Amino acid sequence: MKTWAIIGGGNGGQTFAAHLAIQGERVRLFSKSQEKIDEISKTNAITLHHGLEGVGHIEFATTDIKRAMDGADNIVVVLPSTWHEMTARMIIPHLVDGQSILLLPEASCGAIAFRQYMKEMGCKANVVVGAGATLPYATRLNKEGDVHVFQMKNEVEIAALPATDNEKLKAAFAIAEPVFVLVQSTLKTSIDNINAMMHGAPSLLNVARIEAKPPQDYEYYREGITPTICEVLEQMDKERIAVAKAFGFEQRTLRQEYIDMYSCGTLENSLYELLQNCNAYDGLKAQKTLKTRYILEDVPFSLVPISALGQMVNVPTPVIDTIIKLGKIMIGDELTEGRTAKHLGIDGMTADELKKMIYG
Repeated sequence: MKTWAIIGGGNGGQTFAAHLAIQGERVRLFSKSQEKIDEISKTNAITLHHGLEGVGHIEFATTDIKRAMDGADNIVVVLPSTWHEMTARMIIPHLVDGQSILLLPEASCGAIAFRQYMKEMGCKANVVVGAGATLPYATRLNKEGDVHVFQMKNEVEIAALPATDNEKLKAAFAIAEPVFVLVQSTLKTSIDNINAMMHGAPSLLNVARIEAKPPQDYEYYREGITPTICEVLEQMDKERIAVAKAFGFEQRTLRQEYIDMYSCGTLENSLYELLQNCNAYDGLKAQKTLKTRYILEDVPFSLVPISALGQMVNVPTPVIDTIIKLGKIMIGDELTEGRTAKHLGIDGMTADELKKMIYG
């Protein structure tokens, strides 16, 4: 039995906290929302329905980050990457030797960013920093402490930064196997980021539907991602695969990722057909505004760093860059600069220097 601090009280955080507690782990849940914490603290229990069933009894829920982390073996940040820097700067002063941190998901280059914040803050704690490519669940809150899990994914790739800590990360998160699959590095988890492909572009290309008056009610994946939008996504996918190849590893295609995670078809199926067959997306509705994490997070914190990695290895990413530019035009100043090379502390590095930092 380990003690876990789950940082983030949204869909993913509550699901992960409950799932661990159901398996007999000691779990604390942190959220900045006092209202959320007060509601969960009435029972210290979170109920999961549908794809996962059961009631997870947690130790406590709190808005006190020090209390959540005190004595924790594993710290899991289950928050949109727009909150990662603020959260990291809350966490870092309370880190102690021997703890393991997992960013779930990291978006792209989240582990690099976390290590950079540690450096800036002078943190010397000997900790394992890991990152996962995506959440293990497709999930939505019914209400605080009550979660509908559409489906649990078959696998989620994780890695440590530096990669020399991979075996320590694997041991720390063994309870989550076989869902968590260890891969060679956080370069792979950064590029193996299907949210980067599946969120920003379809949202921006559905702007007329999203802003329609009266509002249109449609399923994001099943109805919003048409065959033509799938063509755009496959062009973006080719670019990220080329970036991965330039860094020396093979990246799965979007279609292969859907097959591996959701068992929704074969490579004979088009991406459009795989999305239509994906049971995890049953009933998942589209947003009512462009100003959601699908753009505010997944453009600056996923597409921007993938583009930056491409520039480092001289791989052009014109379609990805077009979506970034379109987001900036349509959202304006509310779309932050995101994880540029400068923000990540890798500006001016060569590809070999970055790989040395990543692999250790």
